[in-house]
Amino acid sequence: MSISVEMFISLAAAVITLLLLIFAVDWRYFRDWVVVYLFKSLLDFVVSSPTVELRLLEYPDRLLPNLYDTSLLFELWVFPVLCILYNQITRDKGLSVILGYALLFSAGITVIEYFLELHTNLIRYIQWSWLTTYVTLSITFLLSRGFIAFYRRGCDKAMGVLENRVGGYPLFE
Repeated sequence: MSISVEMFISLAAAVITLLLLIFAVDWRYFRDWVVVYLFKSLLDFVVSSPTVELRLLEYPDRLLPNLYDTSLLFELWVFPVLCILYNQITRDKGLSVILGYALLFSAGITVIEYFLELHTNLIRYIQWSWLTTYVTLSITFLLSRGFIAFYRRGCDKAMGVLENRVGGYPLFE
């Protein structure tokens, strides 16, 4: 039994993503990364499904083709983990670094996706282009960064309220 190029690429992407998650993620910020992962997965799945339904692009070779038209591997595994890494790198950085890394991460993913679109059956552009991918990836990276900043600020404010209500003693340590 031979393995197709598409299956090999999918398995390699899944394994590399798992290794990145295990060895590259700073787990001291576990709560933040879970929030980023869930936000990104939801955002990608909500945006990707209509994109495929509108026939802007398609994923001919994908996981669970009878159930989903989108690429579950990319939308629910690879991209959210890369977003965790992006948010980790930009955690304490200024706006120009946050924007620069969003553009860099998006460029890397776009180059890989465009190569896959040209040479495999994993993705096919119908009314889509590499530029559309680049722009949408950049926007979603920045949205995730904005969301986690909002989440952290809310958590910090909530902790301050709780500490004041318990007489200055931290409730959660």
